[in-house]
Amino acid sequence: MIHVPYINLHIHSIYDVSAALIAQLPSYPIACANWEDYPYTPKVDVKIAHTSSHLLLHYAVQEKSIRAKYTQPNTAVWTDSCVEFFISFDKKTYYNFEFSCIGTPLLRYNTAPNIGELAPLHITNNILTNSSLGEEAIELKNGDLAWQLTVAIPYSCFFAHNIPNLNGKKAYANFYKCGDELNESHFLSMFPIDTTAPDFHRPQNFGEIVFLSNQIFYSYEKESPLNISTFNVDPRQLSENADMSCTTA
Repeated sequence: MIHVPYINLHIHSIYDVSAALIAQLPSYPIACANWEDYPYTPKVDVKIAHTSSHLLLHYAVQEKSIRAKYTQPNTAVWTDSCVEFFISFDKKTYYNFEFSCIGTPLLRYNTAPNIGELAPLHITNNILTNSSLGEEAIELKNGDLAWQLTVAIPYSCFFAHNIPNLNGKKAYANFYKCGDELNESHFLSMFPIDTTAPDFHRPQNFGEIVFLSNQIFYSYEKESPLNISTFNVDPRQLSENADMSCTTA
């Protein structure tokens, strides 16, 4: 289980999500290589938080190759160097958010595994992203490469639901890293997946996440991070991840 901290932060642009804030959030590895045919495991960590208006994600990735062919929203970003976040509020229907290494987003709502519709572009375009690689297309590049991506998802992106905020909500989610057309195709998850071939559309394999209510981790008005000792929930609570263990291939 993941406990997601609440942050008292007013987001007008992605640059309101500061490096000081990100540094304080707990990290979770995306390290399950569930399929023997795809053993490559780049180093990937994700951080998650929520505000009164947005769900925040921050990915840190180190891998052998990157590519960012797609620059338009709702295109085939999963074939590029890609990170993903799938979330369900009932463990049946779910949203999949996918982002290339330059922040190109894809959003889809699914009523059953891999059966759904892309979000209208005016909704997908409300997602805010900031990549350390910039926004321009990148040809396939090899080496010891690292990149980071910050994402702010407004709650209007949950367009099939009425979700004004996430305070106190319980949900189910999985976090992924893939690169279908990179030199070493890979398909990593945070929570294990029990299929014979790569398949991220498995709400039954999502892990439980709980969005904490009014637990102030960072105050935008003060423009300075709070000391961890003043955080009014035990930080160890945030990483109670008994269901996250997996054996990498």
